[in-house]
Amino acid sequence: MPEGRSERLASVALLAATAVWGATFVTVKDSLAASDSFTFLSLRFGVGALAAVVLTRGRGFSRALLRPGLLLGVLLFGGYTLQTVGLETTTPARSAFITGLTVIFVPLVSWRLNGQRPPVRAFVAPLVALIGLQRLTGVSLADPVPLGDALTVGCAVIYAGHISAMGKWGRGVPALPLTAVQLAVVAVLSAASLPFVARRFEPTAAYWGAVLFTGVVASALAIGTQVWAQAKISAVRAAVIYSLEPVFALLFALVMGLGVPTSAELVGGCFILGAVLISEVDFKARHSSSSTA
Repeated sequence: MPEGRSERLASVALLAATAVWGATFVTVKDSLAASDSFTFLSLRFGVGALAAVVLTRGRGFSRALLRPGLLLGVLLFGGYTLQTVGLETTTPARSAFITGLTVIFVPLVSWRLNGQRPPVRAFVAPLVALIGLQRLTGVSLADPVPLGDALTVGCAVIYAGHISAMGKWGRGVPALPLTAVQLAVVAVLSAASLPFVARRFEPTAAYWGAVLFTGVVASALAIGTQVWAQAKISAVRAAVIYSLEPVFALLFALVMGLGVPTSAELVGGCFILGAVLISEVDFKARHSSSSTA
């Protein structure tokens, strides 16, 4: 497949995965009313790891997967732990906005990890996306930072590390086997944390539905898509696509009859779409090609 077409396909695939993740904020928030964070994470990622193994049919696993799988799994565990625990004391909107700070951290982390300075537009696009995220959610950074929000800031930093590391270590590695290893690491670390936290488990039918949806669709399939797609595009471009997550969260709420977007939310969505355009289009290269035509 030509490189340009492959990159476009990877971007579309990441967009689909981001849409799925956008639908999970409210789902996870509701699930935390029925159990503690680590019980939910253990079940979610245990189901996800099993689903990923089933999808691979047991093929593609090798010792070469262990090191990147373990390291990426630890980062994933850290990010999801801080985000999920943070959701216990913050709103889904605030969580989505703060998690969106990931797009600011990725260029710096990626630069440090790979030693290659991204183009200027890689820094401009995240800033535009950040403005859009603020307008979208209405969150003011001048407010005192509650514990849940502070934990989510830590989540954004760790996610930036995971996205950047995925772009480096995920290349040339089979996507679903690497996903299975990562998810298994998260499930094991979550289960190992249970003796050290206050446990609460009162499952309902909706809770088990959330475990299956987040485990199979939002973890095995969406993270598997992430592994495959990030082998084809830059970590910075991927991060800007991920910033569309709260846009999809709003669309999901609209379809489910949970609310109509305000004018501020629509303006914020336009900013984020503009950020994606800046990230996706090399305007300098296009101008040069049009000048020589």
